[in-house]
Amino acid sequence: MLTKEEIEIINGCRKGDVTYQKMLYDKYGPMLKGVCLRYTSDMQEAEDLFHDVIVHILTHFDEYDHITTLGGWLKTITSHKAIDLWRYKKNHDAVPSSHLSIEDPMDDKEHIYDGIPMDVLLEHIQKLPPKYRTAFNLYVIEEKDQTEISKIMDEGLTNVRSLVFRAKQMLRKSIKKYLKNEEFNYE
Repeated sequence: MLTKEEIEIINGCRKGDVTYQKMLYDKYGPMLKGVCLRYTSDMQEAEDLFHDVIVHILTHFDEYDHITTLGGWLKTITSHKAIDLWRYKKNHDAVPSSHLSIEDPMDDKEHIYDGIPMDVLLEHIQKLPPKYRTAFNLYVIEEKDQTEISKIMDEGLTNVRSLVFRAKQMLRKSIKKYLKNEEFNYE
């Protein structure tokens, strides 16, 4: 059920009213920026993605169907735009195939970084190579299943398992170094 404020924002944004566009930005901007930060490697890239997301949302507001919550719809668009960016970059930033296959199965979804401040964890996630970061976000943060991730990333199921497993390994090593006040190199 939409609130009165959400209905006003939707109607105002559909009419192109700047007042309601600003209300949308103020209310949902921080959440959408957070999603952008999870999928990008640095603040500038996240800001660029966020800008693209806002433009897309404001030019496609007539597609909102009220089936999902407004916040859910906005997060979905943001995730899709981030994945589109990843797909684009995938063709320009290839990961060697030797990095993609391992024998170890992917462990269960777990909260492996309890106790680490969220901003620190986010910083470490952002440093992951793009393919690993995307797989990790989709599996751990977005809670997508392996088959769905395979389709989204256009990767084999084994490769998805490898990417998530290796991303978790990299993050564990990075967090351990962080806790020891050492620098970690993701390459």
